Amino acid sequence: MPANLPPTYYKLKHQHEAAKTDEERLSLLEEMLRIVPKHKGTEKVVSDLRKRIAVLKKGGSAKGGNKSGKKGYSEHIPKQGAGQIVMLGPPNSGKSSILCKFTKAKTEVSPTPYTTTIPVVGMLPYENIQFQLIDTPSIMQDFISPSVLTLVRNADLCLGVVSLANDSLLDDLEMVITIFNDQRDGAAEDEEGYLVVANQLDAPGAADRLEILKEFYGDTAPIYALSTETGEGIDELLRGLYSILDIVRVYPKAPGKPLERDNPIVLPNGSTVLDAALGLHKDFAEFKFARIWGPEWHDGQPVSRNDAIFDGDVVEFHL
Repeated sequence: MPANLPPTYYKLKHQHEAAKTDEERLSLLEEMLRIVPKHKGTEKVVSDLRKRIAVLKKGGSAKGGNKSGKKGYSEHIPKQGAGQIVMLGPPNSGKSSILCKFTKAKTEVSPTPYTTTIPVVGMLPYENIQFQLIDTPSIMQDFISPSVLTLVRNADLCLGVVSLANDSLLDDLEMVITIFNDQRDGAAEDEEGYLVVANQLDAPGAADRLEILKEFYGDTAPIYALSTETGEGIDELLRGLYSILDIVRVYPKAPGKPLERDNPIVLPNGSTVLDAALGLHKDFAEFKFARIWGPEWHDGQPVSRNDAIFDGDVVEFHL
């Protein structure tokens, strides 16, 4: 039997996750228990709430079952890979499905709103690099987890995720854009720092909703249609991520060894030979000279520290 919990319950649940003191958590848990419908489908929910309340009243912590009282995660997630990408979207937009389908991360995927309560990280492969992809708790008009706002501010790129199965997708995307602009000082107005994923391309009526979405927002941000069921659209999305992150891949070559294009150093577009040396190891900053291979160069051409490098270049450092 389904629980059929009211929307207010999920709002309180988000507030509980963001609460800073045990007093706040206890008050919110008691209110959640008060409004939960009492029937067979909610027995597990009611039991869990009562246990959490009991723990707090005894002086423990009921936040995520962590008896030490410490948070189960940090609001700061160290960046890894070729770029940190945060997904931002309303309930049932399919953020968790994207993470599970295209990375090796394991997270709960459910039609029940607000299943994701803390950020979950996965590594998204693209050719010979990986992006760090972060699933976040869903947003609402009147509540957003502080951890989500922190991640949006610090990320290299934000993915606004909306569902092509929902008639509310225009309002959903407007909410996402508003939050992004508030946290990134209007960066979205310059079409930098975020793009839109129109998820559930396989849903009935998705093609018509996608046309409407592009009509209203096609000039605002890049829109990528995606299906986590079939995988359709993922290649285009990955290329879009690489393009908007504005990065280059540079391949170090050991003297006397053959050219190889694997395990690249990932750097911002416009980086120099010296940046590549530092990206390889700080000791390489004092290299005596360097040679380079690539479309913009004669093979093995000597280059200076301040020469710009390009995507796909191979650099040989001599210490």
